[in-house]
Amino acid sequence: MTHPKKSLDPADRLGVYKRLSDVPSRYRLHHHAEAYESRDTWQEFCEEYEYKQGSHDGYEAEVDRAGSDWKNHMATSDRHHALATPEDVEAWCANLLADKSERRTYDYWLRVNRFYDWLQWHSEHPHVYNPVLMAAVVGDATKRVWRWKARQNRQSRAEYRRQKDE
Repeated sequence: MTHPKKSLDPADRLGVYKRLSDVPSRYRLHHHAEAYESRDTWQEFCEEYEYKQGSHDGYEAEVDRAGSDWKNHMATSDRHHALATPEDVEAWCANLLADKSERRTYDYWLRVNRFYDWLQWHSEHPHVYNPVLMAAVVGDATKRVWRWKARQNRQSRAEYRRQKDE
């Protein structure tokens, strides 16, 4: 039995809005700034979902490091961490790549991407697009992180096929 594979093209995972310019103004996240004031949506996400994804010692600390870095970056943009633009994500990835390996940058990026997926799947949040994936379509640094992810996926798939053939 074969399993369907997710596309390795980030645009294929975005749905109808591929770029921020495709999103009608009324759906853009900046309109919701007042509703998110003083709300730690990242912590809500971590407690409800992300902390349960890892089982090794230190997983929560890794998640918290990524979240702290993301929230600090967004604070410098004077924007809530749940209301990013693709440009915010691109600038953040460029900063991470200047200081960290592609793997570590991907680890941070993955947490923030999951955060925006989580926001989209919760009807109490107004998120109809994922700025993290949009940045992978249009940004150079984020595209580099995405390519690293795609390489890892291809290698994992090849290894799985090799093991099945043995």
